[in-house]
Amino acid sequence: MWYKLLMIPLMLSSLLGLHPQRISTIEPKITLEQSIQRIFGNKAPVAMAVLKHESGLKLDAVNYNCRYYGKSTFCKKKDYKKAWSVDCGIAQVNVKGQVCPPELMTLEGNMKAVEKIYKSQGLKAWMSYVNGGYKKFL
Repeated sequence: MWYKLLMIPLMLSSLLGLHPQRISTIEPKITLEQSIQRIFGNKAPVAMAVLKHESGLKLDAVNYNCRYYGKSTFCKKKDYKKAWSVDCGIAQVNVKGQVCPPELMTLEGNMKAVEKIYKSQGLKAWMSYVNGGYKKFL
């Protein structure tokens, strides 16, 4: 008899699509701030300032890079089709070519790339850190 009482909530949860295995695997969304803190640790405030300067914290930020007189810089609007690389997403991850991979246009994908870049190159991988442009965002 007691097992029948137990079955009623299980059947109702099944009808509503609430499966115990699904409920236990739902993970909360990680925010940009949490990602930055996890990746950069005590340098998180500087990293956040760098990203603000790089992209304005816009997930869909895209900037094209061209060469003018042997020096690489942002493309003029009329020259986007001549770009040798493109900077993608919040952290402006550089990719050869003219198209941003879709995963770099998501927070999770961009932060995954950022972690790899930071581990191998440190903050010097971002031009706004190198040229000091980030300082106005501290």
